[in-house]
Amino acid sequence: MLDLIPQRAVDSADIEDRVVQVRHKDIDDVSLYERFGQIRRVPIEALTGSGDIIEPTRIDDFHALQNKATGALLNVRPVGKTYALVPHDELFAQQAEILRDSNIPLEDVDVLDRIYEQGARVHRTIHFNEMQQHGTLKGGEPDVVRCRMDIFNSVDMSWAFQIFSGAYRDLCRNTLVFGGEKAYHQRKIHKGALSPEAMIEKATMGLDMWQNQKDQMSLWRKSPLTDRVFAGILKDTICKKTTKAAAVDENLSVNERRLNWMLERFSEEKKELGSTLWAGFNALTHWSTHLPDARKEGRNECKRYTRSDQVRQIVDGAAWRSLELAA
Repeated sequence: MLDLIPQRAVDSADIEDRVVQVRHKDIDDVSLYERFGQIRRVPIEALTGSGDIIEPTRIDDFHALQNKATGALLNVRPVGKTYALVPHDELFAQQAEILRDSNIPLEDVDVLDRIYEQGARVHRTIHFNEMQQHGTLKGGEPDVVRCRMDIFNSVDMSWAFQIFSGAYRDLCRNTLVFGGEKAYHQRKIHKGALSPEAMIEKATMGLDMWQNQKDQMSLWRKSPLTDRVFAGILKDTICKKTTKAAAVDENLSVNERRLNWMLERFSEEKKELGSTLWAGFNALTHWSTHLPDARKEGRNECKRYTRSDQVRQIVDGAAWRSLELAA
């Protein structure tokens, strides 16, 4: 059963049933998630002892999940210390900030916020009504598909963190898209180096290129890029050391840790985008935005712009341009 809630009427929402949703036109309105999605870790204690002597003992490696807005504990199993919790309210506030900083038109949008099982899972869809893909149906009739971005998130380990962007009518969580085409999709489990900010940045970039640089994106999507060639580009650019030791011994001229990280990121992008320049560009963009609290710390903000400049130099460089020409 679906409970429909008017815009900014979350105070009267009843989320005892499975799904609650709200439709509105403001990407900054994350009130549904502020009310029902302020999920945070809280300590767990176990009652231990024997006989009449029972004492609470802190369990350090696991936490329960609590909605800080309501004080209610989520009826989900405890999460381990390696679980990468992504609170819904912080996630969508961050998405709104990234979109505001982009070139995507936001004057006319349709937003659909959905929350499931008292905040265990959420799904936000944003339709960008000023960004449309025009085509023709099989019968010859004109067809228009609006660009959109979808984000799925969970805090109970039931869904992976996923972002879709492109011009399509509908989608399902097994990555299939209906009635259109994806510009970008990424799926990441809630463990390890999960960076929602970097993933949102890339999804936003994909929509921006879809709107303003479709030919460039199309060229990169069909231009082959092997691991060996990409590694060569990286060794000559962002993975190149300029120390005195590197000048003496070329074996010391490569930042192997960064190179391995970049090639691993490229492997992840290839799963969705193939061995292409588009996958390489997404890997580079992930690196340029993969900075903790980049929007809060001035030092990291400067580093992010420096990295963005380095990425621009790579895609404007001779090696990258030669791969474009070869395609």
